[in-house]
Parts: sequence; structure tokens; C-alpha cells
Amino acid sequence: MAQLFLSGAQFVISVITAALAAYLSIWLFDRTTRDIDEWNELRKGNVAVGIVLGALIVGVGIVLRPALIPAALNTDVGPANIVAYRLLIQGLQLLVGLLLSVVAIGLSVWIFTRLTGSIDEWAEIGRGNVAIAIVLAGVIITTALISSTVLDSILA
Repeated sequence: MAQLFLSGAQFVISVITAALAAYLSIWLFDRTTRDIDEWNELRKGNVAVGIVLGALIVGVGIVLRPALIPAALNTDVGPANIVAYRLLIQGLQLLVGLLLSVVAIGLSVWIFTRLTGSIDEWAEIGRGNVAIAIVLAGVIITTALISSTVLDSILA
């Protein structure tokens, strides 16, 4: 019974975390890009901004995936409050994962935009340049794929 409760709680936590992670990742990313108001650009229908933010959400999900692996519960051994303890640990792992994912993606995009020098990526995205948005989406997703393995090691 405890395993069923833990699995149900983990499912609910995963759904809530997905929604919060999507919102918080965009909110945090918005704070790091001073030259463009992502929410306003989305309201105007700027597809380039939508591509970058969509890649950000997917990237954060990729990085957070190791933190959402369901914890097994051995009900034969241990105290009765082990379910609450496991859920607390998983919640802390999600917070660490969210922070690390946004920092890693933000840093990677920052480094990439400095290396390209001659192109002002954010100005181009603000003008709706889909090609630049797709390139940055690739940087974001690649960073997420690579950094998710590191997060998996940290959380193990």
C-alpha cells in the first residue's frame, strides 16, 4: 500500500513539477535576457521567441528527468515515515535540478552568443529570425542532453 501511495504522490509531483519548471525556467531565462521581453514577444506571435522558449522547456525537462526517476520503497524495512522522507528528498533533487538546468543552459547560451560575436542573436530573435532561433534551440537542447548526465551523477 505504501508503494502505491508513493507512486501516486510521485506522479502528482511530476505533473506539478513539469508545469512549475516550464514557467520558472522561462521566468528565470527572461531575467537573464535584458534586451528582449519574451512574454511580450510571445503575445505578438514571434515564432522565433517561441522556438527558443520551447527548446528551453524541453531542455529543462531533459535535465530534470534524472531527478524524477521514481524512488523504490522497501516496505519490509524502515520507519513508517519513509514515504514522506523519500518525497522530501525528491523535492530537493528537483529544486537542485531546476537551478542547475537553468544555470547550465543560460551559461551555455551566453558563451555561444559571445563566440559568435558578429551576430546579435537576441536582436535577431526579437525581429523574428527563425534560423537564429533554431540554432539557439539546438544549443539549448544539446546543453540539456549533456548536462543531464552530470545531474544524474550528482543525484546518484
